Amino acid sequence: MIPDWKRLVGLDTRASKYRYESDPVFGHTSSAKVPDRWVKTTCGYCSVGCGMLVGVRGNEAVAVRGDESHPVNRGKLCPKGLCEHHILAAPDRALYPLWKRNGTFERVSWDSAIALMVTRFREVREKYGPNSLGILSTGQLVTEEFYALGKLAQIGLGTKNYDGNTTLCMASAVAGYKRSFGSDGPPGAYDDFAESDVIFLIGANIADNHPILCQRLDENRSKTLIVVDPRVTKTAMMADIHLPIKPRSDIALINGIAHVLIEEGLIDLNYIEHHTEGYEAFRDLVAAYTPERVGEITGLPVEAIRRVALLYGRARAPFLAWTMGVNHSTQGAETVNAICNLALITGNLGKSGASPFSITGQCNAMGTREAG
Repeated sequence: MIPDWKRLVGLDTRASKYRYESDPVFGHTSSAKVPDRWVKTTCGYCSVGCGMLVGVRGNEAVAVRGDESHPVNRGKLCPKGLCEHHILAAPDRALYPLWKRNGTFERVSWDSAIALMVTRFREVREKYGPNSLGILSTGQLVTEEFYALGKLAQIGLGTKNYDGNTTLCMASAVAGYKRSFGSDGPPGAYDDFAESDVIFLIGANIADNHPILCQRLDENRSKTLIVVDPRVTKTAMMADIHLPIKPRSDIALINGIAHVLIEEGLIDLNYIEHHTEGYEAFRDLVAAYTPERVGEITGLPVEAIRRVALLYGRARAPFLAWTMGVNHSTQGAETVNAICNLALITGNLGKSGASPFSITGQCNAMGTREAG
């Protein structure tokens, strides 16, 4: 049996070297990987923004653990975060500048690489003008770096063409928030996941994409979870109610829920009067979205549409959250507006556990917009 096992795993686990903590490859924590010190930082994978402690030995990152004092993850990390330090030692990681000449890459010094970039940028700017140049950034830098990059574009290159890839994923949420509230700052917080009694997740598979946030959700034992997604995702499997709508029918479903809320009197007229505009036009619009019509558009049973509408309307603190399933769609901004309208007509804003909340994709998507 042992020889077969050895062929399977590629080693003999009985070998004495695998029994000692000093072994850097296998077994228990190796003494070669025991940190000299722990350095605080933030995980750069998704938008949750987990605090982590990186264990450093000499000049090498050898371990990672969650920061128990951090308010977001409270010491927890997902598998991606726990393995993040391995990126630093990845064999295919770029460590120095490479200049492609005659079809092959040649290593050059940093000074030479920067001088070459400056020369080429100047040549293009002088020949075609400053706006022939552009910078496309990410959503995974710190805000101060976005600020410096924006100044490089505006002052250094003199170009107006600066953007981030977050425009492709978060522009819908930005436009929807600004139209509804005048600002793109989310009115909710992670703590709302634990304090809400009815949670809608629309186009959001947080079990796979935001695991630590999903754990927050799982800690709330008294909530009713409703997942709106054409796919049977891991998050949908966790749901009390899964609404597998037809693609691009989110707005119809949300307007249908609003129709039922108005019909059943489950709206906050005092809040509407003092804090909103255009309610009459909105009421007339959603009057056409009867549960029967919405059922035809979405492919959902009429009873399911009415049920989730009543759950939302009768909830103490209903929470609406969405991510790229909404933001990446051709009707993303309009869908965000529709979601916010549900919160507005029921007065579910500024309350613990109740808000419309956009879950970002990258760790600093807002930073590239606000400081770039």
